[in-house]
Amino acid sequence: MRGPVRALFSDVDGTMTTGDRIEAATFAALEKLHDAGIPLVMVTGRSAGFGQTFMQTFPLLACVAENGGVTFIREGKKLRKLYGVPAASLPEWRRRMLDATAEVRAKVPGALLSSDSKYREVDLAIDWNEEASLTRADAEVAVQILRKAGFTAVRSSIHVNYGPPHFDKLSACMTVVRQVMGGDANDLSGYVYVGDALNDAPMFGGFPTSVGVANIKQWWDELAFKPAYLTERPEGAGLRELIEHVLSLPR
Repeated sequence: MRGPVRALFSDVDGTMTTGDRIEAATFAALEKLHDAGIPLVMVTGRSAGFGQTFMQTFPLLACVAENGGVTFIREGKKLRKLYGVPAASLPEWRRRMLDATAEVRAKVPGALLSSDSKYREVDLAIDWNEEASLTRADAEVAVQILRKAGFTAVRSSIHVNYGPPHFDKLSACMTVVRQVMGGDANDLSGYVYVGDALNDAPMFGGFPTSVGVANIKQWWDELAFKPAYLTERPEGAGLRELIEHVLSLPR
């Protein structure tokens, strides 16, 4: 990996977190990154509600939430939201998604909306591995039902996220590069992306410098695109390993 790094784009669950929380050492590493002048963009399948909270508590340039459905950017002291689909279309999309949710619940015993779905603005999520304990096979059945209904559906390490088929993490990150950083969205070679799950595959394919934390290995054979690099350690420890390396590069 070569420097300089213009920004670090990082997934959250399974990448920034260890278990179900962000460790103090990881917070400290993120502060070091900020102090070094390297922007951090959080990229997550978590809800818009989470995204707004992240923007108010972390040293972030931007936060891509709902797998690209909602992106938060700073405008002075205010936060502005960019939607992956026209805001006027959201009520109809939500009606259709709830109909599809009912079909999933009828065909996959134990399938429920994630507890953070009430804070989502564009997509929804089926909990398969956070508070619920569905099998990978059950989660994949949900994915196929939702795709057949016309939605983008992708499995993260904890949820099956689904929504309108017009955006993903990569398209939203390209918007951040173009609108916030003033860069060329068609040339992501100066940026680094790090993730751990299947919904990170578009990013692994789109970012020449992509990194998987070690726990990505459990999904390796299912990844449509694989990261260019792997950390030795999993989860938050792997992210800290990457940040240490990024800080050692020429700036």
